[in-house]
Amino acid sequence: MAMLPENFPYFWALSVLGGIYVIFKLARFGSREKHLPPGPPTYPIVGNAHLVVDKDLYKRHHESLVLNSRRAVHELIDKRSAIYSSRPLDEQYHIALKGENIASMKADACWRAQRKITARFFAPGKLDGDLAKISEAEVTTLMHDLLVTPKDFSKHVDRATASFSSIALFGQRAKSMDDFWATVNAALSPGTYLPTEQFPIFKWVSKRWLASTTRAEQGFSIPTRIWTQARAHVEARRSQGDKRASLMDELLDDESAGRDDVAFHGSPTKLANFVGALMQAAAETSALTMRTSIMFLAANPVPTGIPHRCTEDNWYEGMFIPKDSTIMIPHWSLNHSPSSSPSPSPTTYNPSRYLSHPSLAPTYAASADYATRDHYTYGAGRRICAGMHLAERKQWRMLARLLWAFRIERAVDEHTGKEVDIDTQAYEEKLIAGPKAFQVRFWPRSEEHRRVVEREMEGVRGMLGRWE
Repeated sequence: MAMLPENFPYFWALSVLGGIYVIFKLARFGSREKHLPPGPPTYPIVGNAHLVVDKDLYKRHHESLVLNSRRAVHELIDKRSAIYSSRPLDEQYHIALKGENIASMKADACWRAQRKITARFFAPGKLDGDLAKISEAEVTTLMHDLLVTPKDFSKHVDRATASFSSIALFGQRAKSMDDFWATVNAALSPGTYLPTEQFPIFKWVSKRWLASTTRAEQGFSIPTRIWTQARAHVEARRSQGDKRASLMDELLDDESAGRDDVAFHGSPTKLANFVGALMQAAAETSALTMRTSIMFLAANPVPTGIPHRCTEDNWYEGMFIPKDSTIMIPHWSLNHSPSSSPSPSPTTYNPSRYLSHPSLAPTYAASADYATRDHYTYGAGRRICAGMHLAERKQWRMLARLLWAFRIERAVDEHTGKEVDIDTQAYEEKLIAGPKAFQVRFWPRSEEHRRVVEREMEGVRGMLGRWE
């Protein structure tokens, strides 16, 4: 057997072999393992992590993510929701929300209890009763505000959606946007923080060096302070004998009666943050959707939701989905991709396509016929929007009255006399995306329409005054 010479450079040989091994492992690190679902091309070391910083990620989901079909969403999120209803193990979510936001909670007993309270309060029967009168009154106020200062339409929409939500949840009306505050956590938007769960080495970076951590901490402290103050305001009102029909009033009654509720155990701020989270969801998402409708109506005169987590190893059509995988439901993609949308031309603005869907969204969401579901904006499975009954009714009332009262057209430049273009693809870079600022014109359809709005406004002033 041949022997290596005594002067053979063992150290350098081992170093070269070690270097080759390291290079090989680095080249393999980040690659897609066998049996995993297909996806976009991976890069050595980073895999698909480069997509994390993509501000338009919601538009790219149809190119890359696993649940890029209505069937996959139905088979996994709906039928296997017992293991696909948790939330990702993300440090930024924990810092920003501290497990006190119903949208981001893991699917435990606390979340189930809060979800039950939400579903009971926003039940269709309740929404179609006294709350319907309040909603109609706020929509009437919106119509009147648009008559007076139409250029401020965006603020008027924000106020109307916030005011109805704050009446229902806190028993207090918002006379202007200065009276109430609601926004989405910017700290959780795509690309605003390091992917520490994907690359644990980033956990060694001192948090004091990371602006994203500061934003996340503020993302918890600022809303918590606001919602705690809102609770204190309700308690002060109640101490004067002024008890009202709101969710916070109901929950404070339960608390004073000593009812043991797992929904709010463990933290003195959990109750306030629960009602506040509902306020944010009810107010902001409705306002963003209305602005989108107004934008497309003006341009045609006729967006990411929170991910799920799989809590155990699972197989789907020969593809392996590991435990703790982050599962996205790409709402925008499902509603726009020709291969997954029931519409032959999903990118064309054509509201009449929904004439074939005369029922409400919950009916189609609960149907086993996933291929003909109307849309996926409310999500799917056990995490489907608990307030969709509220959202759908509010959207319908606002949009129907807007179309009745006004012509919605492109704005005209005061200097050139030309119409101002509307970029219908320009959306904010946030977790819940809405259209960027744009200009439109609201024209009363006739003087009679104007008089009707003014007369109806006089009729609701007294009722709304009771909530101020």
